[in-house]
Amino acid sequence: MMRYKGYVAAVEFDDSIEVLHGRIVNSGPYPIATFQATDARELRREFERSVDEYLNWCEEDGVEPRRPFSGKLNVRLGSELHAHVAAAATANRMSINTWIVRALRRAAGITRTSTVPK
Repeated sequence: MMRYKGYVAAVEFDDSIEVLHGRIVNSGPYPIATFQATDARELRREFERSVDEYLNWCEEDGVEPRRPFSGKLNVRLGSELHAHVAAAATANRMSINTWIVRALRRAAGITRTSTVPK
């Protein structure tokens, strides 16, 4: 993963043509930019150039850029699961929000010291 101006890029390597491919993954349901390079330094430059070009294009055209996720998420649980989550949170002396955040962090493999781009 690479980070720049709050945007996060996932990187894959295509062994058949020996090219690194990157895409911005935290800006909504589809990437705002993709990019490629043959080495890590070039890939970073292409990522940063892609973000800068996207933001410049938005500014020039008066379009609001799609920003990285806000941190707010609405989830429909169903009443039975909601009751179980509330009971588990209460049993652990936590708010439902704190309990859910901890459960999601565990499921996503994120440690306490991991940072999430802002």
